[in-house]
Amino acid sequence: MKNLFFTLVFGSLIALLLTGCSKDEATVPVDQIIPPTSTGFNMLRQQALSDLIQTQTFDAEDGIHFVSNKGTILDIGQHELTDHLGNTIVGEVELTFVEIFDRGNMVVANKPLMGRDNTGHLHPLITGGQFFIQVTQADQVLKPLNYYYVTVDAEHTGGLDNEMILWQGEINEAGNLAWNPVEIGIGSGEGDDGNGNIVWTDGDQAGLGFNPVTNTYDFFINEFGWTNVDRFTAVSSALTKIKVKVPTNYNETNSAVYLAYEDQPNLLAQLDLYNTPDQYFTEHFGFVPVGMTLHVIFASESNGQFVYNIKQVTIAEDHIITIATDDLELTSKEDLIDRIDALN
Repeated sequence: MKNLFFTLVFGSLIALLLTGCSKDEATVPVDQIIPPTSTGFNMLRQQALSDLIQTQTFDAEDGIHFVSNKGTILDIGQHELTDHLGNTIVGEVELTFVEIFDRGNMVVANKPLMGRDNTGHLHPLITGGQFFIQVTQADQVLKPLNYYYVTVDAEHTGGLDNEMILWQGEINEAGNLAWNPVEIGIGSGEGDDGNGNIVWTDGDQAGLGFNPVTNTYDFFINEFGWTNVDRFTAVSSALTKIKVKVPTNYNETNSAVYLAYEDQPNLLAQLDLYNTPDQYFTEHFGFVPVGMTLHVIFASESNGQFVYNIKQVTIAEDHIITIATDDLELTSKEDLIDRIDALN
């Protein structure tokens, strides 16, 4: 049984790519950079995300205790799945699970860390892990009746951080992921059970606990989808709005620009605004710290491969960074992930 969410998107992209390719395009050498297409770029991103999917079938009436490749634990209780009308589901269902801790996979799958504050502005986040969880039966996406539990090893992101909160993700029309804080029931546990495990108040719809005994984040929530354990980055310096100028033929439909802050491996920001007349990426209000050293990551595609450039920059006020055509390189998804994960 195939997952509905990814099957529909992935299948449509394949169809578009096949119908848009000519014989001449198919014979272009892979070591020659050709102009990008939005279809080709989206195809690379969807494939990168699909490569991260873990699946498992189980009986809905039995629930599931699932342990991921990186040791994340997901518990869905017995008789805890319903359809959109609230009817209890029985029979075989399929879990789709994605976990992302590193900046390399965030870039290739387009899952940056930008959180919305109470004014609506997006700021960079420091993550303890981001997750996509979905359960389907045939072509039907299911819902939790109450909530499910997740335990995340904090070792993946440098240890417990008690300032973390819980977030839910939303994907906009451009395909970019942004995070909204979950406010209901956060931190409302009534003590612990003596082993560091939070005891939650009846009726809470979401909660996040910190277990120093097991070095884990423990949360529950009553909705499937994208969920994140994150916090805003602390900034003490002045902030500025930067511009990243990109070569001709590249724009917001076929390329992207991300910021990897030096010495903060659990943060990946995105410049999500594109200025068409002057061909540059920027963002909404100016969140980049003046004086910070960071890596500007440009990503696009050429003939089924990633095109990229990484520039190390120390930010000045109103900084303009230029990426020239001669700066671009072709690489595989795996190599690009390794290069980004190796950054300071």
